[in-house]
Parts: sequence; C-alpha cells; structure tokens
Amino acid sequence: MKVVFFGYGQLGATVLRGIAPRHEVSLVLTHRAEFSGLGEPDVERAAAELGLPVRYSATAREPELHRLLGDLAPEVIVSTNWRTRVPPEVLRIPARGAINTHDALLPAYAGFGAVNWVIRNGEEETGLSVHYMADELDTGPVITRSVVKIGPHDTAGYVLDRLLEEYVPVTLRALDLVGQGHRGEPQPAEGASFYHRIGIEDTRIDWRDSATVVYNLVRGQSDPFVNAWTTHDGVRLRVKAATLPTRAHGGTPGRIVKADDGGVVIACGRPGDGDDRGVVLLEVATEDGPTVRAVDHFTAFGGYLR
Repeated sequence: MKVVFFGYGQLGATVLRGIAPRHEVSLVLTHRAEFSGLGEPDVERAAAELGLPVRYSATAREPELHRLLGDLAPEVIVSTNWRTRVPPEVLRIPARGAINTHDALLPAYAGFGAVNWVIRNGEEETGLSVHYMADELDTGPVITRSVVKIGPHDTAGYVLDRLLEEYVPVTLRALDLVGQGHRGEPQPAEGASFYHRIGIEDTRIDWRDSATVVYNLVRGQSDPFVNAWTTHDGVRLRVKAATLPTRAHGGTPGRIVKADDGGVVIACGRPGDGDDRGVVLLEVATEDGPTVRAVDHFTAFGGYLR
C-alpha cells in the first residue's frame, strides 16, 4: 500500500525500516532532532538510509503540509511515536485511514509513558495495540494486538526491548488487515484509562510508600528512562537499581539502615501497612556522576533520604 509515515525516535525508526521493504512509503514526516530537547534523529537517519523523502513538523498543522498530503493521496498513514496529536483534517486524508501503534493494551493505559506506568502499577502484562486514529488520542478501533508478559523483577528497559521486537511484526500484520478492509474492534469503555506524561517530580521516591510501590517505581523508571530519585545530604541521587530485602527492615521512612543483600537498606512504608520491609538500593548515581554501587556511595549509616 501507499503509505505516509509519521514517527520519531528509536521506535519510529524501527517501524519505518520494517515497513519500507513491504510498502510504498511516499513521505516520512518527523520532528527535528531538537524537538522538545529530546535530540533523537533516528527517523531522519533511517529515511536517509532508505532513500525516502523527509519533511519536518512539530504539530502536522501546516496548511502546506496538508496540501502535500492531499496531493500524495496515501492509502494509509502509519504513526509510531509521533509526539503530538495529529489534526483531524489530516486523519481524513488517507483513503483507508490512519493507524498508530500504541505501547499498551488499549483501552487501558492510553496516553503517555505506558511502559513506565504498567510496571509502576505492578501489572503482569502489557503489549502493543495497533488502532485506527481518532480525534481523541488512542481511542480508535483496535486492529490487532501483541501481548508481552512482565515478570515481577523486569525493568522498563527490559520490557521496552521486548516491545521493540514486536513493533514491526504487529504493524505489518495490521497493514495486511487494513488492506483487506478490516475496520477494527471498537474499544470498550470498561477498563479504559489515560495517563499523563511523566515529569521529573513524578519520579521522586516517597519513602512513606510501601516497599512494593518504591521498588516498582525504581524498576519502572530504569534506564533509558528518567530514573527514580531521592535526595541525600541535599544532593539529588538517582536510583539505578534496587531489590527487595530477604528479611524485613523496619524503621522511620527514608532511614539509611545498613548494608545487606548486596546493597544498602532504606526503611520505607508505614508500620502496619503490611509492606514496610524496606528496599535495598543496589546502584545509584548523582546528577553528574557515574553509576556506582550503593555500598560504595554510602559511607555511613543512620542518616536519611528525603
């Protein structure tokens, strides 16, 4: 089919490279590398390697772009990791519609940061949903899905790698179904949820939270994402890796208790909440420093993380 591709970053480049050999990509639309300070020119580079024409836009709202898309007359728009809402007038241009590959099992976890939120919330599975794009973000009929299981100790980085393996197959499968006239299944209202973008304040550890909540936050914000963080002696400290202790360590939330289980135990939770066993920090890093073992960073015990 004749395709116009909207995408950004590593995810966008992965899908573009996967669909280009099977479909006629007449235009690649991406954000400039400096968009929102993210600096991810992956799609631009992939298009250059494939010899595909590239246009840049922050919002896809330019009238001249709309005229160009109309002249190209694509059968379908394929969107992967496009970072802004596509205008409704653009969605109406392709003859067979516009599709997007979302990194969650819709209707749950529409919106942003789904890979992080599912782990932070302790979910046991996630996946990809290829859906028709509608005026409201991530609400259109679902064409096909791919499910990825989440282990109790899997990190966001690990789950992201698993999802990356599924992006091309599920998108190609969806394009085949679109070509066959499949209109997708409407998303049910039951189980629907929408999550906001994750900012720096959303990743700060609250040591009054239970051990499970703190641990899920750390693994849900693993590299390459913004890490969970706290402060030590007034300096921001990123938590790169953590685990749960083999025995409970109680005490005042945020207290640096002792070295144990290959790391440093921090008390957390509230007495009586049933999960105030503490969390073991394994690797940490200051804002401008390298990742180090927690047992090497903390030279004394008895202080507090805030």
